Amino acid sequence: MLLRERALTVEEAASKAREEALSYKNVIADLDKEKGLLKTDLDYLRDSFQRMKVEHVNSEIARSAAEETKKKALEDLEAERARSRRLSDDVERLKGELLEKSGAVAQAGKAIEDLRVAMH
Repeated sequence: MLLRERALTVEEAASKAREEALSYKNVIADLDKEKGLLKTDLDYLRDSFQRMKVEHVNSEIARSAAEETKKKALEDLEAERARSRRLSDDVERLKGELLEKSGAVAQAGKAIEDLRVAMH
């Protein structure tokens, strides 16, 4: 009878071991599924991060180009302002010369008129 009890105990232990092994297999299967999902998430996040890096680089390039364009536009604007000031100065100088010449012509006209009057 002792042998039979031991055999039953061993059989029960073996049965429990098989149940436990099956339980571990299920846990392993669940962990494998979770691992697959995590790998998929990781791949997606890597792709997203790569796209973000590319977008950031493109944004930096665009920002740099915009800054260069702004700098060039400001330089061009300042050059146009300087040119405009020079033209304005030239106009004022020419106005002064024109006034001088007009005055000289008026004086010459007056002198000619005075000579005509004096000759008659």
